[in-house]
Amino acid sequence: MKAAILVALNFMLLVIPSTGRAEEYKINLQSDGTEIAVVELSIGGDTATAKVDGETEYFDLKNQRWQHDDTKQWTSIAQCQLWAKQSKDKAIEDIAVIPEKRQPFVKWTYSPRFDITSKDDTLTLTSGQVDYKITAQKSDQDLTNYFRYARLNSYKKAMTLKQFPPFPELMVLDELERRKLMPTSMEILIPGVPNAPSFKMLFTRVKTN
Repeated sequence: MKAAILVALNFMLLVIPSTGRAEEYKINLQSDGTEIAVVELSIGGDTATAKVDGETEYFDLKNQRWQHDDTKQWTSIAQCQLWAKQSKDKAIEDIAVIPEKRQPFVKWTYSPRFDITSKDDTLTLTSGQVDYKITAQKSDQDLTNYFRYARLNSYKKAMTLKQFPPFPELMVLDELERRKLMPTSMEILIPGVPNAPSFKMLFTRVKTN
């Protein structure tokens, strides 16, 4: 169950906005309509923490690095980017040994592309492998710390779980940042994996300091 929660977080902790003030949120994560976790997220100043399943994750936003849960060592964004490049190069080398029916999905995760549409308050990113439907509002606030946190989180989950590369999530973040959007919910479908569960995230702002 813990692994499933972390995989869901890898997809879903991309949509929590931040301002220059301390922001606290309660995030409900669902899989196929069933709640699988409640996350307590706090973003303030130069730090962010995410509490889930009895554990707390730490992010240093000023220096753009995240802390390993077990060793307490820090990994910088530069180290993350190097790891991602090396992982992609290795995946390209090894693609021939992957079962043929899985190859399109694996190739897409390392070189993702989306068809992007926007209507009213809904942003849709469709690929046929992993599809996102995001409900959001336009923001005139400074979202710098939010995007620093979200990118670090994408790398952290990819590096610690080693189940899903960060590239699709990073593309979603780029699109959100470009549009200055503050999402309120996200639905994720994974048609590229037969019988994969669907995911949904809803969040509530607890307080602002």
